[in-house]
Amino acid sequence: MGNRQNLKLDVQPGAQVLRRTDDLPILHLEPEIPPAGWELVVDGAVNEPASWSLDAIRAMASERRVWDLHCVWGWTRLGLVWEGVPAARVIDFAHPLPAARFVMVTAAGNGYTSCFPLNRARRSLLAWRLDGADLTPEHGGPLRLVPPPTKWGYKGVKWVSRLTLIEEFTPGFWESLVGDPHGDIPRDVLDHLDESIRDERQDDE
Repeated sequence: MGNRQNLKLDVQPGAQVLRRTDDLPILHLEPEIPPAGWELVVDGAVNEPASWSLDAIRAMASERRVWDLHCVWGWTRLGLVWEGVPAARVIDFAHPLPAARFVMVTAAGNGYTSCFPLNRARRSLLAWRLDGADLTPEHGGPLRLVPPPTKWGYKGVKWVSRLTLIEEFTPGFWESLVGDPHGDIPRDVLDHLDESIRDERQDDE
């Protein structure tokens, strides 16, 4: 299993995403979480704190997102098909207080965190399937928070177990390491990647 406490980031969030991969690299692996004992909690600055079992989450009407995954380490994986429930659905169920402006997302077991503005968190997906198969533990199963593809992959959270609404921004694990609270991929990086994809498709014609 990986030890996040010893990780050091030696690239900058503005580095270009150039290396495409057909694999989905694994940076670290945590202990497997038994689905029967897992739950998702929404708490903090809400009127009605709530929790769901994995079965209850999966019983919700699911949606699919075809979202790329861009890693700050320099690789990108295109066209991943994520299936799950929009995070907005469970957040709204708890009725956020007017003072709630951010969401701290926490992973089960190890306390890994990532912090989002509330509106950005709402656009994320709580996914339990990837490319037609249930998420394996190494890829974040039983539930993974997947941010929109304009975010670096480190904003996502594997083994997500808690969404805590808060009033002030609090840096999560990677936000503290890279000094970037938002995790937005620079526009020129996305434009460069889009151009590379177009060129590759033209070569195939």
